[in-house]
Amino acid sequence: MKIEAIPAEATRFKETELGPLPEEWRVVRLGEVLTPVYKKLRETLVEDDEVYRLLTVRLYAKGITLRSEEKGNRIKTKKLYCTKSGDFVFSKIDARNGAWGFVTDELEGGLVSGDFPILTLERHKADQSFIELQLAQPTVWEPLRNIAVGTTNRRRLHTFQLLQVAVALPPLAEQRAIAYVLRTVQEAKEATERVIAALRELKKSLMRHLFTYGPVPVDAIERVELKETEIGPLPAHWRVVRLGEVASIGPARVAREHHEYIPFIPMSLIPENGTTISRWELRLPREVRSGVLILECDFLLSKITPCLENGKQGVVRNLPGGWGYATTEVFPIRPNSALITEFLALYLLQPDVRQSLASKMEGTTGRRRLPKAVVQSLQIPLPPLPEQQEIARMLQAVDARIEAEEKKKAALEALFKTLLHHLMTAKIRLPEEFVARFAEATP
Repeated sequence: MKIEAIPAEATRFKETELGPLPEEWRVVRLGEVLTPVYKKLRETLVEDDEVYRLLTVRLYAKGITLRSEEKGNRIKTKKLYCTKSGDFVFSKIDARNGAWGFVTDELEGGLVSGDFPILTLERHKADQSFIELQLAQPTVWEPLRNIAVGTTNRRRLHTFQLLQVAVALPPLAEQRAIAYVLRTVQEAKEATERVIAALRELKKSLMRHLFTYGPVPVDAIERVELKETEIGPLPAHWRVVRLGEVASIGPARVAREHHEYIPFIPMSLIPENGTTISRWELRLPREVRSGVLILECDFLLSKITPCLENGKQGVVRNLPGGWGYATTEVFPIRPNSALITEFLALYLLQPDVRQSLASKMEGTTGRRRLPKAVVQSLQIPLPPLPEQQEIARMLQAVDARIEAEEKKKAALEALFKTLLHHLMTAKIRLPEEFVARFAEATP
């Protein structure tokens, strides 16, 4: 559905403490739309062996969650408070950082401690989704950080302080319309996240299949003759070799032309679970005080904890001038003609291979490194080149899908942030005929 937004120029504004707002909008305190619950009415005593659901609030407007299923104190009865669906709950301790949420239907009847005030929403004045979106803005919580009282790690915010926060409140129909548009973008982003998660699981399954049976269809695996090897079952015609037999490991020794700026790849620009490195910094020669020489198409493998365990690696692509430097905490690896670099990069992304390398790291806790000898002696499968190429092609096709979905997700996140700011401040307005559809609670 396409909605043509109305530019701010078509709206008559008034000056408020929150800045210019449409004449029909109000500035209200949260206390006008959220009413504290008299907790004595919700009080319950949990006995020694009674099992109950304890709720908590996650930081930064991520909502209510079930902390755990617990038993009673076993020393004395515990006083807790029962929640209902739609209750607004926040943490006195973490509220200044935005720890709050509305209780969902699934968590109705969960219990909270006295550190979590309960409030109810005046639904004839405000839409719950709209208030959730209003409170998701950092500007709501910034003033509260300075007025919380107590020690550094235990600063508390009182209910009356939260209820004094001012928010912009459009007419109810416009609240619902704004919430609908923003929720639609959120749902699209969440759907994209589910696609990304599914593609990542597909890649894991595909890697297990390809590095066990080769690039054959699932219904053909029974026809693949396997052999047992030091690294598990492999197709009978594949070889097992040590990485040092088919690749040189360490900095290259080549002539370098003088450059005014030198490409440098710090660890922060090496992706996790990556296959390609396409970002670098350009530094003056005097700024490159340490580093390892790298060439275009080198495969960089991190050797320090926790970067190795996190899968920081990738093949260097489109390096200006064809050479540069990288952090000393990587091994540059250059396969010979028997091994395709992308095949190696994908093979090393497997969790069990990564864990095997990590188990051989040396050094003190927090500064453990992978010895070069371990990398040289790493046993890897070596299929014929056409099969290496096909395996790399298939997995790179999945990577391309994931990258496309990640870009879509980033675009939706940017769209949501822009719309949230513009709609909540009336820099853009929704058309009257669209808003009119939300005059009733259910459009």
